[in-house]
Amino acid sequence: MNSFKIAIINFKRNIRTYGLYLMAMIFSVATYYNFVSMRYNPQFLEAKEVSAYIESSSMAASMLMIIFLIFFIVYSSNFFLNQRKREIGVYAFMGIDNYKIAFIFASEGLLLGIMSVIFGLGVGILFSKLFMMMLAKVALLNIRIGFFISKKAFIETITIYSIILGITFLKGYLDIIRTNLIDLMNSLKKEEELPKINYFKGIVSIVIIGIAYYIAINYKRFGFGTSLMVTVLLIIWGTYWLFGSFFSMIIRYCINKKEFLYKRTNIISISNTAFRIKNNYRTLTAVAILVTTCITSFGTVSSLKYYVDENHKIEVPYTITYISDNQEEIVKVDKIIANSNHKLELKEKANFLYVPDRQVVVVSLSTFRNIIWDLKVKNSENIISEFNLSKDEVGYIERPGVMMSIIAKDDIVLGDKKYDVKVNTKSPLFGNGVPFPCLVVNDDEYEILKSKFIEKQFNGIILDNPEDTKDLTFELAEVLPAESGLYTYFIAGARFYDFTGIVYFLGAFLFLVFVFATGSIIYFKTLSQSFEDKGKYGILKKLGTTDLEIHQSVSKQVGMLFILPLIVGIIHSMVAILVLSDIMKCSLIKPTIISIGIFALIYGIFYVFTRKKFLDIVGAA
Repeated sequence: MNSFKIAIINFKRNIRTYGLYLMAMIFSVATYYNFVSMRYNPQFLEAKEVSAYIESSSMAASMLMIIFLIFFIVYSSNFFLNQRKREIGVYAFMGIDNYKIAFIFASEGLLLGIMSVIFGLGVGILFSKLFMMMLAKVALLNIRIGFFISKKAFIETITIYSIILGITFLKGYLDIIRTNLIDLMNSLKKEEELPKINYFKGIVSIVIIGIAYYIAINYKRFGFGTSLMVTVLLIIWGTYWLFGSFFSMIIRYCINKKEFLYKRTNIISISNTAFRIKNNYRTLTAVAILVTTCITSFGTVSSLKYYVDENHKIEVPYTITYISDNQEEIVKVDKIIANSNHKLELKEKANFLYVPDRQVVVVSLSTFRNIIWDLKVKNSENIISEFNLSKDEVGYIERPGVMMSIIAKDDIVLGDKKYDVKVNTKSPLFGNGVPFPCLVVNDDEYEILKSKFIEKQFNGIILDNPEDTKDLTFELAEVLPAESGLYTYFIAGARFYDFTGIVYFLGAFLFLVFVFATGSIIYFKTLSQSFEDKGKYGILKKLGTTDLEIHQSVSKQVGMLFILPLIVGIIHSMVAILVLSDIMKCSLIKPTIISIGIFALIYGIFYVFTRKKFLDIVGAA
């Protein structure tokens, strides 16, 4: 029997073990194909307003997929190699040389990859129309999506995965060749021992993580770029020591607390966990960081969508806005609106000063108050109360469209006078019709500044059925000059809001891929322990341990490996999203809870699946 036939037999025999890996790979291939096919889809190419967004988003999502999949495939290959140590040793005792053994196991991994690509492409093509329809829906595109198979996407997917699988095959082949197979088999018989306790690292890990949180929260003081880089490095370092040392301290404390240790099945689950810390802490660290990345990433794209939904009144408080004090132009606009099928709900006029050297506009406090009242802004009384300004103070209103503000505003110079920024906030005012930050000054200061800068008139109009303003927009564009800065609800929808929908959609799919891969990693690690614990649980059954007690012990043992990185990852991600919330000047509690809830739900499904598989292997199902 040649080496390739042996590889095929092994592949068929272990197909159930590879089940979760195959599912993750098939889903990733299908997703990657659809990410790539987006930029070749003829319907999207015809939608000129979003084609650029789709192309850039597709490229970014595809690159992230490739980077993550390389890590996932390499990690999975290492797991399968370690899991088959004894089998490799048996082949060595049979007299098969290293090169043939290496070819057998590398070919088995290659067969897995080929099967994943074939089924993944099939699933991707089958659901491509649904994928594109969902994308068109979130991007607010009124286009008909037909079934389309992209040859370019098909070839690109096969090419990319062939390269990755080829590298993986070569790596697996070389790893086995360079391994002393007898030592590899005997490593299964190494005596397990409790890890040594390093109290210094354990305590310092908490301090390091605390410092990382402090730097992240105080990003304005240290600079955003520096804070981000230092925080990420400290979080990785602190989490590594947390699981390597602090967790060992906690487990040792539980072992020394006899009344807890001897309660029910704790002695089995705690002891197994304690002896495995040395081999598990790196995996737990990696999973915790991946959990943080997953929740933070999905929380970010969710907050983007949430930001658009919740802050629409800030960005587009009016249906139509333009800048003009020309009465003839104003009369023409009013006439077009009167002849339209829309009902006028509000007509706002307000004067402001434009400061060209600072790229800001200035309004008086009384004007600001009137607009806030007219727009019926939520918590308007609280907002106005914050703007109790002296002659040397200003209120800073963030520029419409700014999602993140990472620069502290301490003072502002207008003309030859410096003003202190008393309040820095986001609030509906002019919207994107005046795309500049706004400074609010008291009325006396406004009169003084009026002699130094150009005063202009803002016109804001609110109509019913703002979604139906496409034709009205084109009519107004014919009577208003370009310098009027015409901005409508229709224009807003055709720009930023399409982009956020695309990013949110792709981010959600990437999140699912990453969650699947994260759950698979801890599944593989737990599964390897189940084979090592099979003999122990067999002995416990012979000693009279009931199936119920074994179920309880396995639930705790597997549960600790799942829950610990989840808790750490959630805490890390909450701090990250807290910083993001401060940067965006927007409460992100709702998207954060949703992100954590979705992740925990999928993660919980992996726990149930892993626990069942563990029980099957130890013979207690």
